[in-house]
Amino acid sequence: MNDRKIRTLDDIFSDPDSGKLLAVQHAKKKTSYDHDIERFKEIQEWVKQHDGKEPEKTSDLSRMEERRMASRLKGFRSNKDKLELLKPYDELGLLKTEDSHIKLEQQVKQEKHDFSSLDDILGDNSILFGNDSKETVNSKLFDTHKLNEIKKEQENIPKNKSKRKRMDDFEKYRALFRTVQADIASGKRQTRPYKSNKIELHHFYVLNGQLLYIESIGSEFTNDNKSSSDRDARVHVVYDNGTENYPLRNGLIASLYGSKKRHGYGRTVTEPMDNFKLSSDDQVTGYIYVLKSESTNPEVLKVREEHPLYKVGYTSGTVEKRITNAENESTYLYGPVKVCEEFQVTNLDSEALETAIHHALANYQLKIDIKAPNGRMIHPREWFTADLTVINEVVNEIVSKLKLLE
Repeated sequence: MNDRKIRTLDDIFSDPDSGKLLAVQHAKKKTSYDHDIERFKEIQEWVKQHDGKEPEKTSDLSRMEERRMASRLKGFRSNKDKLELLKPYDELGLLKTEDSHIKLEQQVKQEKHDFSSLDDILGDNSILFGNDSKETVNSKLFDTHKLNEIKKEQENIPKNKSKRKRMDDFEKYRALFRTVQADIASGKRQTRPYKSNKIELHHFYVLNGQLLYIESIGSEFTNDNKSSSDRDARVHVVYDNGTENYPLRNGLIASLYGSKKRHGYGRTVTEPMDNFKLSSDDQVTGYIYVLKSESTNPEVLKVREEHPLYKVGYTSGTVEKRITNAENESTYLYGPVKVCEEFQVTNLDSEALETAIHHALANYQLKIDIKAPNGRMIHPREWFTADLTVINEVVNEIVSKLKLLE
């Protein structure tokens, strides 16, 4: 089991809407009016002007304002505090949705957890990976056909577009991408909107939410087309999903600008900062922790003889405080635990992030019942038999992907 590798999460995050999965609203500055109320009134006015029709999440570039309104309305419906705030202004009954007050944690507990692969996760009607019941199955959050539609509409796509292919020697780049993903997840590296109009050797960029690396830049030559620049070169690009291609430099620049124009995905990855600090706009939303069981329970010891055993969880407070009473709680197998990893989460919903990580680690979930010292049977579902390195890679990849989509 320990040799089994986690598949790439690239498919999960390839959809332009996936950045909204765990997005958390930043604290708003006090003003003379409430932005949420004004935005909700705008949505109601739009509905009135369209004979009661609600805004849709369309990929039609001429209807992007409608798309933004649809996203805002969905966010209002899923946020208990905002529902309470906006209820007095709801003239059209737009906020009356079933289960709108049920916490994410409660909804997740009702879901199945017998996934055998990431394909199962993507195919599941999970609260994390699906849309409201009013929408069709084909409009699920991670349905990649919408990405294909947007790609077809992209501007400035070069005629001689280089096709990607699977790399035979990607292993030598895998560790490099993992390091950069960890740096992005921790905040050591930042992503900035692409504005330089240049491609730099051995630098990282983000295109459509995917991390790419400039391995080499070929010799310059004179263009024979009407490009904005009469000089061009072939670029060897390596992507974090193990593919590569050799696009024209000017074409890659155009794609980064074109992507940025639509969804802000054309970005530059900064070099690592040794002494980085959170900005005033960053909001710490909790901590993801990885614990190792030090229980002396014979059944737990038997599992640990055959496999590594770690618990992945989250807390909105400190990890130390959360595990203070571990010996008396079933979630910690009624035994002491050791903190192996602690990830500070900023600008993301820690609880939803925890569940996404559990989904990704489903193949390693401990699925046995254990008899506690007090004689009760416990059913641990947040413990995993994966190596610590595998767990770290999954956490860093998910968090970095989400930050690339900010």
